[in-house]
Amino acid sequence: MKLETLVEVSEKISLTSRKKEKISLIAGLLRETRAEEIAVAASFLSGQLPQGRLGIGWKMIEKATRNLLPIFKFIILSEVCQYFDAIALEQGSGSSDRKIRAFRELLSRTSEKEKRFLVRLISGEIRQGALQGLVMEGIAQAASLPLSTIRRAHMFSGEIGEVARIALEGGEAGLGRFGPRLFHPIYPMLANTAENEREALERLSEAAWEFKIDGARIQLHKCAKEVRIFTRHLKEITERLPDIVAVARRMPIDEAIIEGEAIALKPDGKPLPFQTTMRRFGRIQDVEQMQKKLPLTPYFFDLIYLDGEPIFQRSYRERFRLLAERISPAFMIDNIVTSDEKKAKEFLLKSLRAGHEGVMAKGLDAPYMAGQRGFHWIKIKPAHTLDLVVLAAEWGHGRRKGWLSNLHLGARDPESGGFVMLSKTFKGLTDEMLRWQTKRLLALEVGRDAYTVYVRPELVVEVAFNELQKSPRYPGGLALRFARVKRFREEKTPLEADSIQTVRTVFEASRS
Repeated sequence: MKLETLVEVSEKISLTSRKKEKISLIAGLLRETRAEEIAVAASFLSGQLPQGRLGIGWKMIEKATRNLLPIFKFIILSEVCQYFDAIALEQGSGSSDRKIRAFRELLSRTSEKEKRFLVRLISGEIRQGALQGLVMEGIAQAASLPLSTIRRAHMFSGEIGEVARIALEGGEAGLGRFGPRLFHPIYPMLANTAENEREALERLSEAAWEFKIDGARIQLHKCAKEVRIFTRHLKEITERLPDIVAVARRMPIDEAIIEGEAIALKPDGKPLPFQTTMRRFGRIQDVEQMQKKLPLTPYFFDLIYLDGEPIFQRSYRERFRLLAERISPAFMIDNIVTSDEKKAKEFLLKSLRAGHEGVMAKGLDAPYMAGQRGFHWIKIKPAHTLDLVVLAAEWGHGRRKGWLSNLHLGARDPESGGFVMLSKTFKGLTDEMLRWQTKRLLALEVGRDAYTVYVRPELVVEVAFNELQKSPRYPGGLALRFARVKRFREEKTPLEADSIQTVRTVFEASRS
């Protein structure tokens, strides 16, 4: 398929606000694509590169496009991918210049529209509403398969292009190959929010209640003495966590995929701030020294693969039991099973007294639903908080002059693939946070006016607030009252931010 064809479809997608039309355009393009180019097309429409990152920044892009003399002749998707493969593989002395030359050669073969698309693609700026969720729906339509089948395959593969190719070429039987495999990270199961214990019990009846630890989610893969650890975003961090690797190697278990949280603790056993824990995850050099200074403790809570057998479809009750039989109690999450609201409330208070942020309530009969957020898992925090996305920021005044201060906050809108603005706030920001967010947001800038810098919606923040109220001022008809920033959530993607539907549910619950 010509790159030109994909770019034309991408442009049409960006010009329509109708979800069904977007999906139809994606499905139509995929039906016309063949062989390995199916994977390339699905990845490009999702704003992703099959190669991950190419190691090309804005300065290199500027050099590659400077005084470019086009020798335009049409180029097909597989050829584009070959260029990207070669660029990604370049390493060592002089690799930056070689990358620039290869990218320049590719761009010289493209039209202006194609050139703009490729530059936006490699710089992460494809914002056409055809991101992962919509592309999955397009794949389902093109392959005449249930969307749930596509989502399940993507949960375990993590590669939307490969899922698209197998779906269109092999159908449902072909997608059956995707399941939990050792040393292939799996998207984590996610939780919804409840206001209190009563609401959680109304949904789950009886539940397993666990401490909600404010640590970093980890997924541990073990085969004999070989151990690999991945983040919630499937990034391998094994070399950064030798203390947790040592714990895993001592486990009396041969093959397993285990889910948990890693956290830094004070001498009295209470948790250190989340940002302190994350210092370990960001450290690449002097790991041993940092480990001694800031040791991590893992707490495990789920088992999805055991001794050669995927067990994610078994009940949570059974998965937890199998895990508890094999793991030292010192590394198991605190847990009770009850349908009694009073006992659940007492357990929440116990978690808070231990310094944690709340509790998780989990359905005892629920399977492990990788990558999905539902009411099988419910999180309860005593404070009202939402994870929202920064859409823009206003320049500060007075003492904050020269820093981006007042944040424009939005909730995820699954229907449009965009974000719905809910509030502005400059409260809760320390000087250190102001300096950090100014640098981070300027790197995400897509435009500005006299007072405001508009950014790519990529930075997630946890926002505390007193209540939600109706407001004609914002598109969602709701606004946060007394909103204040608690922390930046760099470990979360915009797709993991709270949705406008969740916000409306919280609002309705507060009125009852």
